[in-house]
Amino acid sequence: MRFLLILALLFLSACSLEDTLLTLDRDEEHIEIITIGPYTERCHDAHLERDCLVEYNEDSGRWEFFYESIQGFDFELGFIYTLEVRLEDRGTEIQDVGRYAYHLVKVIEKKKASDDFSYGW
Repeated sequence: MRFLLILALLFLSACSLEDTLLTLDRDEEHIEIITIGPYTERCHDAHLERDCLVEYNEDSGRWEFFYESIQGFDFELGFIYTLEVRLEDRGTEIQDVGRYAYHLVKVIEKKKASDDFSYGW
């Protein structure tokens, strides 16, 4: 009987720890460094066609559409930006928006793109 009680307490502790970690993960700030290309491109977002920023994806080694806005960031055509951004978890309950809202922390680098710059697509 004592064994079952100890086992039950361990199980409840593990569940409580998992809930705590999930809460911490949602509340914790996530900081990322991203690279934004020098020109916007036409993209399809939900049912709209609009101009999107373009982000360099380090994992794939290519430029990809960045469908979100970055609060506090003033984009200027012709410059490649390295940005530190804070991601705010919106949760999964809201539809038709990305999971994260992006907030500019600081501009790490802003450099003029070469005249022959191309995204390569």
